[in-house]
Amino acid sequence: MGNPQHYSLELPERCLQLIDELWPHAELVLQKDRPELGSLTTTFLISMSMPIINLPVERVERHRTVIDQGYADDRLIDGATAASITAVLGGQKFCKAPFFSPGSWSYVFCPSDALFNIANGLPEQLAEALGSQEAFDRAGRMPASQWCSVLRNALAHGGIGYLDAGGRSSYGRPVTTYIFVSAKRDEEDHDEMVGLHLLRISEENYRTFLSKWVGWLRSN
Repeated sequence: MGNPQHYSLELPERCLQLIDELWPHAELVLQKDRPELGSLTTTFLISMSMPIINLPVERVERHRTVIDQGYADDRLIDGATAASITAVLGGQKFCKAPFFSPGSWSYVFCPSDALFNIANGLPEQLAEALGSQEAFDRAGRMPASQWCSVLRNALAHGGIGYLDAGGRSSYGRPVTTYIFVSAKRDEEDHDEMVGLHLLRISEENYRTFLSKWVGWLRSN
């Protein structure tokens, strides 16, 4: 494998190629202790998606308000790509982004009086809320920068939950849906958590999103 010159573009492309070409093989790999739950495609897709999302975000988007060059900063390699990423993720509505698909993402904010631990599963009330049409509409209306931050933080800090076809946490049914959880901190006291951002998407739609995301990066 060659050494990439532009990590923000080349690594996501390579990871997507691995997803596409190895997907039929991943579908044949079953969980050893519970083969009835299906293949390990969820583990494969989440693992491969981390660099696809986080590298462009960390090496370009996170520097969009910084003048000085950072220690891991791809902006100067390709100014046009950096400008496009900054423009799309800089505040416009998520529904206007070229990698948005209607009906794929739903979003709910969980306030401080209802905080929960995703390790213990998703509370039923929030599961119902995430399945509502309002939650899908809300995801489209949220700023693309906020959507990006929620997804990036969830992938970086382990705020990921697996859900079944009904959008519920279960340990005896196959996983078909993901939830990404990111904390909202108090603006003055960053140690104080004031709520949780929740993004939900099906595995099928997440894979489609990754293809559109990389396609967008390529097109810049």
